[in-house]
Amino acid sequence: MNLEFYVNEYLLAWYLLYSASLSKEIDKFRKNLWSKYKKEYNFCYKDKQEIIKYGHDFIPDNDVLYNEIFESDLYVSLKKETQKHKNHLVKLFNGDMKVLKKCVKDVLKLDLSDTYSIFVIHPRMECIEYNNQFNAIIWGSDKDKYDALTILILTIVRGIYENFNNEYKEVVNAIIELAVINEIGKQLTKTETYELGDKTLRIIKRQIYPFWLMYLGNDTKESLINKMIEDKIAFDMERYPIDKNMKKMNLTEFINFCIKNNRHILKLGNVLKIESEEEIEVI
Repeated sequence: MNLEFYVNEYLLAWYLLYSASLSKEIDKFRKNLWSKYKKEYNFCYKDKQEIIKYGHDFIPDNDVLYNEIFESDLYVSLKKETQKHKNHLVKLFNGDMKVLKKCVKDVLKLDLSDTYSIFVIHPRMECIEYNNQFNAIIWGSDKDKYDALTILILTIVRGIYENFNNEYKEVVNAIIELAVINEIGKQLTKTETYELGDKTLRIIKRQIYPFWLMYLGNDTKESLINKMIEDKIAFDMERYPIDKNMKKMNLTEFINFCIKNNRHILKLGNVLKIESEEEIEVI
């Protein structure tokens, strides 16, 4: 998995036109462009996908609006700050790529795409999007080191499974969280992360958790107990016989297993009521 970082002038200009408002100065700039180029302003909205597809080889059908943007002091300033942000991201990601690749291999057990294009836009635009068609990520967010590493993988994995099985979307999302936010996040930060994530998926994640530990390769009673203590989650091991074959699955196979066996796995009766938040949660 390699990351290639770009600052694409047209994509930065596109987000300047169409992203959420960042400042009164930008609002005023947009209104001025709208008053002068209404037709072009509406027409350029369709360019985003083409810019991602062709990158630096993108040629607009009508560049009058883009040229006006490129010549503005506002754009020159935003581009300079974006370039600085890109350099920061390159240093941040490249410094930890070896660790990140190992985490992905250990947890996802999938071969991700060889190369991902990271199109960097201004960090104040607060945008992280994945384009599954072109293995591209739009990154405009000033996350700290380990948040950025985790969110990168989360963005990619969510994109891969975006339309995997809509009937069991919550199961898919719960497993993605267990893999990326909780397990990969823990390996990257060396801190406890199993309490993090979408609260609406909390019960499902704990129902899946015993099987998740076996998927990760915990195939002895001792290793299961150690992992439960580490993650501060407990369950009755008598209800969950160890299946040593589960560690041979990759993430897709594990998701399919959980969907196929959902009636057995997703039993509300297996989740006991917790009297206080301080107690270890028991399944």
